[in-house]
Amino acid sequence: MTLRILALGCILTAISCSPSPPIKTPEARPAPQPTVITPTPEIKLPPAPKPILPPPTPQKKLPISYQQKVIKGITLSMVSYDDRDHQLRVADQPNGLRSRWSTAQEAAATYGGVAAINGGFFTPEGKPLGQLIETGTKRGYINKSSLGAGFFTASNQRSAIVRRAAYLKNKAYWNPYNLLQTGPMLTNNSSPISGLSKNNSRPRSFIAWDGKHHWAIGHASACTLAELSQALTGNSPAGFSIKVAINLDGGRSSDLWASNQISGSAKTHRSFLNKPVRNYLVLTNR
Repeated sequence: MTLRILALGCILTAISCSPSPPIKTPEARPAPQPTVITPTPEIKLPPAPKPILPPPTPQKKLPISYQQKVIKGITLSMVSYDDRDHQLRVADQPNGLRSRWSTAQEAAATYGGVAAINGGFFTPEGKPLGQLIETGTKRGYINKSSLGAGFFTASNQRSAIVRRAAYLKNKAYWNPYNLLQTGPMLTNNSSPISGLSKNNSRPRSFIAWDGKHHWAIGHASACTLAELSQALTGNSPAGFSIKVAINLDGGRSSDLWASNQISGSAKTHRSFLNKPVRNYLVLTNR
């Protein structure tokens, strides 16, 4: 019995004296780092190539010709031409009426012209009623009335009919070698001009243009300014659609001459009682 008690005590002592197993402490883990997202660099694509367009087709040339048509009861007699082959120049008489010429035909003969027409308005003393430039020489003054509403302007680069405000805004662009101020405008942007006189029917002279290279100088039988505007608008009396037209001096001053180089026989449209004018426009070969 005593031996059993001693043995049991030894066993208990042995158990109590045995070292306890180590307690495992969980390993410390580093704190998670925030995820850094690196932006993808923007890829710049080269600009799309511009489409290669064919060059614009040049406007077909208009052969010089004399034509006569009746539109809305008005007889229109015209010389149509292309400004790439022919040019219209100012022929002025600074020394007064009849100091150089009495007719459009005489003015044309001086410059070897194939056609000619009377020019702009003038005072009773024979001074130009507006500004003109004859082959680089300037005369007259800017006319602010409707009789100076526009300009025929011509240089080596371009010819045009320009409204007064547009011309004065950029004279350096037009840089005319020949210029004639006249008016009123008869058509603009292929539309008639409102407010033109419906009275005073008389022969008229005019210049018409398609906005590119086709032109006409013309004589109209007796009509009002409003009637002439309607006759020229929306029609092609000279073989092209008229975009802009401007009035020249009319009545007894109207004088259109076309040589036999154009139509086979010379044509003259002027009154028997025609009066002398200050200047003419002469059409010559380039």
